[in-house]
Amino acid sequence: MPEHHDGPHGPGVDARDAELARLRAEVRQLRARQTGRASRAGRWVASIVVMLTALALGVTAVGAVFARNQLLDTDRYMAAVSPLVHDPVIQDALANRITTEVVTHVDLESIATQASAWLTAQGAPPQVNALVRPAVSGARSFIHSTIRKLVATPQFARAWDAANRTAHESLVVVLTGGSSGAISSSGTTVTVDLGVFLDEVKQRLVEAGLTIAARIPAVSIPFTLFASDQLPALRTYVRWLDQVATWLPWVALTLLLVGIGVAPQRRRGLLVAGLVVAGGLLLLRLGIAAVQDLYLDRLPPEVPSPEAARQVMTALTGGVRDAVTAIIVVAGMAALVAWLTGPSQLAVALRRGGNWILDALGRALGHAQLPIGGTSALADRSRRPIQVITAVVAAALLLVAPSVTAGLWLATAALAVVVAVEVLARTPTRAGTPTD
Repeated sequence: MPEHHDGPHGPGVDARDAELARLRAEVRQLRARQTGRASRAGRWVASIVVMLTALALGVTAVGAVFARNQLLDTDRYMAAVSPLVHDPVIQDALANRITTEVVTHVDLESIATQASAWLTAQGAPPQVNALVRPAVSGARSFIHSTIRKLVATPQFARAWDAANRTAHESLVVVLTGGSSGAISSSGTTVTVDLGVFLDEVKQRLVEAGLTIAARIPAVSIPFTLFASDQLPALRTYVRWLDQVATWLPWVALTLLLVGIGVAPQRRRGLLVAGLVVAGGLLLLRLGIAAVQDLYLDRLPPEVPSPEAARQVMTALTGGVRDAVTAIIVVAGMAALVAWLTGPSQLAVALRRGGNWILDALGRALGHAQLPIGGTSALADRSRRPIQVITAVVAAALLLVAPSVTAGLWLATAALAVVVAVEVLARTPTRAGTPTD
């Protein structure tokens, strides 16, 4: 019987070919994995770069919207400056400034000196000259007390509002350079003219017995609201920001959504976007406070009252601070939701605990036998759209909330709606089976 040999296409060759094919397949898989990893890494890099660009544009958009709405919108401006007239610090600063102007034009020291000379000529002892300074001081104190009472009256508050509302029409001129009306800009200062209150001051002083106050002429009494070497540059920035305020926020939001879309995984993209926005704007929030403190620590001599300047700065920047805080809250909540829906053990445990609580509330509501009819089935069918709409509307309203407190109440109300819909959806039906 002839011996059997494996030919060129025998079983040994077939085994080697199969092994070679397997190795080639593994190489292709490894290359595909490496390519996939490189592609994912590249997409993450591109996503983060787009998000950071969106953050930079968003920070600029915050300044643009602040310049347009807070500085150039009369109603918002009045909402910021109107309460200032009721602040004791501002009232003291106003009273001091008007008193200085009144005393200067009345020239109390000259009048007291002339009176002392006349009394001496009439035979009064020389010691009467020593009364000049106390008399001037007493008269000044009397004038200041009268004016201080005046600036605390409702009549003065109404006059303050009217003057500021009229003056705000000139604020655009101020921020673009120049002067108009009661507000003017000169070099590096912005001042409001308190001369509009002078007639009322003179009338009050005359009624109080200081008839010489009637001699005070109609003069300008500049009160510095803001002074900075950067004011000329600020005018340029305000003009530019006002032009981009309409579309820049939408560009920033669009880029942020693009960054989330470019990410290899949408949930993680939302998580990263929320953290980037919240962290970046938190730094902006701290930066605003630092710049404000730096400005107040280096006030120029034109500013009469550092405490009054602090109150004015706080009032004018309150809107932008609240807006930034609201966006931080929205971004933080988005990141929290993205994390809670993730696969981490803690997130899974929290979801299970939340579901257990919601199920228990649903069962309790079912046992209460309330006449909810088909509300449970309707909530079960519509809860996802309702929750998405609630979240979107709440986020939009939170961004325009008038204060942080209002934003917190709004977020609480939105959370209550979401929880109520979930509880209704989990309420047992009449047959006794849960709808979830």
